[in-house]
Amino acid sequence: MSKKKWLLTAIAAIIFKGIAIAQVQMVYDTIPFEIVSGKFIFKAKIDGKPVRFILDTGGQNTIVADSADYYGFQTIRTQTIADVNDASIQVRVGAVKNLRIGKWMNWNVGKMTVVPNNPFFRELGIVGTIGGEYFSNLCLSIDKRLKRFTLSYPYRPPGISRNDGTSMEMGNNFSAVVPVTIGSESINVLFDSGSSNFFALSANDFEKLNIQQGNVEKQHAGHGILYVGVSGVDKAISDSIYKANIPIMILPGGKEFHRVGSLIGQHSASIVGQKLFDYGIVMLDYPRGLFYFFPYEKEPSDVEEVTKIWNVRILPVTDRFAVVATIGDIDLRVGERVWNINGTDLTFENFSEVFVNELLESTGKDTAEIMVGENAKDLRKVIIKKI
Repeated sequence: MSKKKWLLTAIAAIIFKGIAIAQVQMVYDTIPFEIVSGKFIFKAKIDGKPVRFILDTGGQNTIVADSADYYGFQTIRTQTIADVNDASIQVRVGAVKNLRIGKWMNWNVGKMTVVPNNPFFRELGIVGTIGGEYFSNLCLSIDKRLKRFTLSYPYRPPGISRNDGTSMEMGNNFSAVVPVTIGSESINVLFDSGSSNFFALSANDFEKLNIQQGNVEKQHAGHGILYVGVSGVDKAISDSIYKANIPIMILPGGKEFHRVGSLIGQHSASIVGQKLFDYGIVMLDYPRGLFYFFPYEKEPSDVEEVTKIWNVRILPVTDRFAVVATIGDIDLRVGERVWNINGTDLTFENFSEVFVNELLESTGKDTAEIMVGENAKDLRKVIIKKI
């Protein structure tokens, strides 16, 4: 692609008594990403050194502790923050030197938070996450089909009208919150490219939606850990979990999704995640607070199959793989050790959440076979499934 296509100039003139008094340079940049374990991972540079980040529109700018020290993180202050499970941790807040994303975008990073070293991040080969705060002066478009996101400054790309956008609320970290219609109600939803799901409904919004009117159909009940925050699995909340079906969900702009499967948990906000990007391009115009969704197909999409979830959650805990959540009727207890998944012995395998997910999906079926028990000599086979 030629440099001319990377850098376009648009002349915006305000005429007052025949004199042009303003000229604005329009800059575009396109950054490729790869998709690993449901995360959008892209390359950047810190002070000229190559790094990899997760694109996380629902989160903050973060960097893990060992990378912060290596890349010369400059601490401004310390503060206490709470993760998704409301577990409190003390963190450093500051900035790294010269964070560059793409060819032209080399903005002042602003606030960046140091989080504890994360085995999941280490396995993905990333140093942290980049959230909405980095893009606060830009328009961000995400195209999952082409595996790229596009940045434009200071306006949207040509041909996209302000009138077609939907106003979005933004929190302190420029997280985008947009209205979504479910049945006969409207709720505010966090638009989070860092989430691997399609949709996750909060318990508070579930109550608001008035299930008596058929907005949401509760299907399965369970218990265990739904989310693991930066404080780790040891401080994650074990609580009631529900699987529900949403007959109709409508995004801003009118795109309909039918038979949407969702987990309901004790998290603070309902979340739309990266699986939605399979159905259209998303644009976030941060300076003007506007959200756009451009569907690949205008007709309603049935997403029952793609929003199914496993009725068991398995995570590495201390020195073993263990069941941390069950949903529906299944012969398993939270805390039981898992020794084998689909024929693969876990005893000497990578102590990894990514590895577990790959094994569960390895057959391409909606069922998997696991071996559980207190010790290797007393095991039983359990068939788990997507629901």
